[in-house]
Amino acid sequence: MILNGLCYLPMKQTCITVVGLLIILTGCHRFGPSDTISVPGDTAGINSTIRYATTILQKKPDSALCILNQTLQKSIRAEYINGIGDSYEFMGVAFFYKFNYDTAIYLQNKAYDYYRESGNKNRMALVLFSLSYDYSVLQDLEKSLVFAEKSKELYAEIKNYPKVYDCLEALAYLHNQLHHSKAVDSLMQEMVITAEKIGDKKKMANSYYNLGNHYIDQAYLNLAIEAFYKALKLSEQSGDSVEIANATGSVGLAHLYLQEYDKAIEYYLRQEKILSHQNNQYELSITYTNLGEAYNALNNYSIGLNYHLKALSVREQMNFKPALSNSLHNVANTYYLLNDSIDKAFTCTERSMRIDREINNEKGLAKTFLLLGKLQLLKNNYSPGIENLERSYSIAQKYEEPVILQEASGALSKAYSKTGNYKRAFDYLVINRRINDSIVSGKNIKRITQLELQHVYDKKSNILELNHLSEKLEFETRLKRKRTELGFSLILGFIIIISAFFVYKSYLRSRKADKVKESLLKEIHHRVKNNLMVISSLLNLQSGHITDDQTRSAVKESQSRVKSMALIHQLLYQTEEFTRIDFPKYLEQLLASLQGAYIRPGSKIQYRVYAEDIHIDIDTAIPLGLITNELATNAYKYAFEDRDSGEIDVVFKKVSVTKCMLSVTDNGKGLPPGFDPENTDTLGLKLVRILSRQIKASFEFRNHNGSSFSIFFDENC
Repeated sequence: MILNGLCYLPMKQTCITVVGLLIILTGCHRFGPSDTISVPGDTAGINSTIRYATTILQKKPDSALCILNQTLQKSIRAEYINGIGDSYEFMGVAFFYKFNYDTAIYLQNKAYDYYRESGNKNRMALVLFSLSYDYSVLQDLEKSLVFAEKSKELYAEIKNYPKVYDCLEALAYLHNQLHHSKAVDSLMQEMVITAEKIGDKKKMANSYYNLGNHYIDQAYLNLAIEAFYKALKLSEQSGDSVEIANATGSVGLAHLYLQEYDKAIEYYLRQEKILSHQNNQYELSITYTNLGEAYNALNNYSIGLNYHLKALSVREQMNFKPALSNSLHNVANTYYLLNDSIDKAFTCTERSMRIDREINNEKGLAKTFLLLGKLQLLKNNYSPGIENLERSYSIAQKYEEPVILQEASGALSKAYSKTGNYKRAFDYLVINRRINDSIVSGKNIKRITQLELQHVYDKKSNILELNHLSEKLEFETRLKRKRTELGFSLILGFIIIISAFFVYKSYLRSRKADKVKESLLKEIHHRVKNNLMVISSLLNLQSGHITDDQTRSAVKESQSRVKSMALIHQLLYQTEEFTRIDFPKYLEQLLASLQGAYIRPGSKIQYRVYAEDIHIDIDTAIPLGLITNELATNAYKYAFEDRDSGEIDVVFKKVSVTKCMLSVTDNGKGLPPGFDPENTDTLGLKLVRILSRQIKASFEFRNHNGSSFSIFFDENC
């Protein structure tokens, strides 16, 4: 830019030259009397004129520039540093609205120099924030990050916490764009704490709303729904209808992802009512779309179609092509599910494809080719159907879309099987199973990470609560001290304070020792759990390179055993009781993990846990956990090989004052006649026998309408 070449000139000469250039650039001579004003020479007059210029910046940037040129010259003559800084700053904003970002950045840097000279930290921070925004528009995210961080530090220094919150929100966005997930986690938590510190309910609601969206992106659904509920409650307290609508819809979205469709519909209907009064057509179309998906998931396709058609109608009026394409796809897919409107489905799919090609929406094309292929297969047109499914698979592979890859590979396997090309059918079947395993494995890892994130969040919330209590205690202590001074003499008060001090010091020493002990025990369990999960991850990586099915199965079983031990240390780390474990809670989480690992697609095998509220020590819990893991794993793998439904029951209860029983029962095909668990050579049952002897437990087996294994052991439960 020409302006960048002025940096070497003396300061006053630079200012005047910039003014001259701006006059040429904006063409002030072309404006009438209403666009130019006479600027007073005093500081109050300059400030008033600058305030007026800011009101027309966005709509009339050229007019604002003419006025700001005059305030700049007057400020230079009056040697009014803040006036010079303000003139430069808002000139920069005017050029931003003219899309001349390089000049905007240059002028705002000049403003920063003058504010620094005058020591005006609030304006320095504001300019840094504007520079961050300028660089983000230019997609220079690293520079944008630097300026946002500097702005936050300055605002924190002058204790302007509402602006600190704005900087945190900007930093979270930038780190998210740069895929810095750990930084985003930390910033989201800091936003919540800062909003609560300010006490601004709208910002508090917004912070929980942002936190929930972050958790949704990471697929931590339980954490997301908790954050959205908090956002909704705070929005209702503040009475902001826009925030209420956002939070209500977000709660619905979280329930939709959790497959709690009735709950999702309940919240979407509430959001629809709010949005219809706001006349927010685009947000309303999103709500219609989500309602359509929820009703489709409940197999109520006629109502689902009605809502998808409503969304389509709104988006056709808006002519927003990406959203329009998505609605056409949703309508076509619902016609496909209805299975009686195939021609209508073809029409919508072809319209969607034309729009996707027009706007170069590759991911949209992947979905469209997939649906088109499925529709053609439905009409027994195998050749074009397979061709379109292959196109969908190719695009989804390029853009790493696992859900589309999963569905396309499954459809291709069936299509090739129907045409007699069994080799291709088998190849796609293998791919489909690998994708399924990858998706399941990812969900399991996220489930474990979710527990860790919940702990971090709870810990930070506790710190915030402790700070509030500390401030309250400090205030109450001061008030009590004043009352004491009124009732007693100074000497008596001094004696009381000294006595209290020594008692408090003694209490602190005792409390500190307890805290150190608790912290060390927690750290031990945390590190053991982490080490076990590292071993589990290594086994998982190793299994990916094993081609022999039997060996891979053995490695997978070893991984499951390691996870069962890690789960015990996870629970001990999260509780205040460091030697005994809540075994019913452990059984519930263990069975949920095994269900995710071994359940087959489409299978209706369910587990049930019947457990009394019994806590047992860690020396008994680890063997019992491994025994449960072995027995439940065997049931999942072998009991239901020839069926798609069944039940696995785990019972844990007292049978006498000191004796407890653990049983694992299934209603599967049962074990072979003459089977003797005491003499079998399988590793799993060998482990069960060894571990039972380790805790001095008796072992019983029953084979009728399925199989049942029971362990009886002594424990002070």
